[in-house]
Amino acid sequence: MIHAICEKGDVINTSFLEKSCPIETQRKLSDYIMDVMKINRDDCSIGETEHPFTTEFNKHDVRITTHYYENMVASSMYSVIHEGGHAIYELNTGDDLIGTTMAGGASMGIHESQSRFYENIIGKSEGFWQYIYEPLVEILPQLKAYTPRDLFASVNYAQPSLLRLEADELTYLLHIIIRYELEKDIISGSLNIDTLAEAWSEKYEAYLGIRPQNDAEGVLQDIHWAAGYVGYFPSYFIANITAAQLAAAMNEQIGDMHTLMADGAFDEIHAWLSQRIYRYGSLYSSRELIENACGRPLSSDDYMDYLRNKFSEVYRLH
Repeated sequence: MIHAICEKGDVINTSFLEKSCPIETQRKLSDYIMDVMKINRDDCSIGETEHPFTTEFNKHDVRITTHYYENMVASSMYSVIHEGGHAIYELNTGDDLIGTTMAGGASMGIHESQSRFYENIIGKSEGFWQYIYEPLVEILPQLKAYTPRDLFASVNYAQPSLLRLEADELTYLLHIIIRYELEKDIISGSLNIDTLAEAWSEKYEAYLGIRPQNDAEGVLQDIHWAAGYVGYFPSYFIANITAAQLAAAMNEQIGDMHTLMADGAFDEIHAWLSQRIYRYGSLYSSRELIENACGRPLSSDDYMDYLRNKFSEVYRLH
């Protein structure tokens, strides 16, 4: 798919991603996005920080954060949608679990699946851009130069890149696969730490066709290994697969996701997820939650179909 995009895909206009926007306007945009997502503002606040995160004290005190860049309006917008996904999970934990060790997400893989679901499957869908377009133009008049289709394509621009945090949805999991394979080799002893930087660069060249010029854009770009988060990277992988499988189940049970998004049916989507995932907190394992919600075990099939269908549409590869 990546090769097909590079060779024969449409040229995507990405100028929207680089538009300058005053910070105060972006704060208004964040408030609008939280309202669109039907996040209860009485129980969830938003603040600013260097690196966006979500924290919660209980389901009635959840706090999300974002970081604003004047020339990267989409960055703050999608961090709000991403962290908002985490918040929606916590805000809809069952009341009977408050104050127990069962409150909160079942695992990081499940928690990240909610942030990736809202960020990518919802926030980067064409239906979502159709729904928010007119109110968004009121906040950001410069967007009148674009159609909803233009903006949809722009935020789904795909191209191999060196930094995981800035990677597009299509190439993102290759970044995770590289780290997972290197991590296994380190643990098994087949890879020496002294040669890790070179092994990293070789895998980037083999898998993505690009090579880091220095360790800052190579092996030192993540904090995980240095912080001791060994084995954490696969949670991002599991999250994306889980999000796509949940979306496929929704398509079967409550309607086409594109139509739901074009109608702004967040209440319906929240209700479906709350009934099957959120209210149970940590009562069930991740595996049990997914099987109960979707009626089948976790599989990569829905995610592969999702990527093929979406990026064939974005780049008109049909």
